[in-house]
Amino acid sequence: MKGLQFDLLDLAPEGKTLEGDLECAEFDLNELLRRTFTAPIHYQLKLTPINGGHDLLVQGTLSSRLTVICDRCDEPFDWKLTVPEICHEYENAFGTTVDLTDDLREDILISFPQQFLCREDCQGLCPQCGKNLNLGPCDCPETTEDSAEEFPAEESPWSGLDRLRLP
Repeated sequence: MKGLQFDLLDLAPEGKTLEGDLECAEFDLNELLRRTFTAPIHYQLKLTPINGGHDLLVQGTLSSRLTVICDRCDEPFDWKLTVPEICHEYENAFGTTVDLTDDLREDILISFPQQFLCREDCQGLCPQCGKNLNLGPCDCPETTEDSAEEFPAEESPWSGLDRLRLP
């Protein structure tokens, strides 16, 4: 076995359980922006022949640790990767070499949240001075609702639509 490639020549009817660790480079994950794996990816997989032994069912879990950058405050924090329910079926797999790497890589990427937050109530950065507001308030003047508009009405990027004359 190299990486997560398996020769399925003599898989027993009860299947086979595999457990181990692989480096993130095996999954081509070492170049992710704002994410760094700090531990190998641990896998627990059960390979089971199905449909008379012609097809293969792979079930299991993946886990690891990462250091990620918070998308609000731009500070690093530790995050635990957990992929709890892997399930893949490979048709006509008996007598071939099955490579699970691409499917498991996709499972890992899908398990990432849309936004990494160091904590749910992360205050982020001040839009004016850039100070991390989790560390305390900044010295910028308070903004009111009137001054909080990104564009005054006369400078709005949509103001050109007001001048359109449609039939």
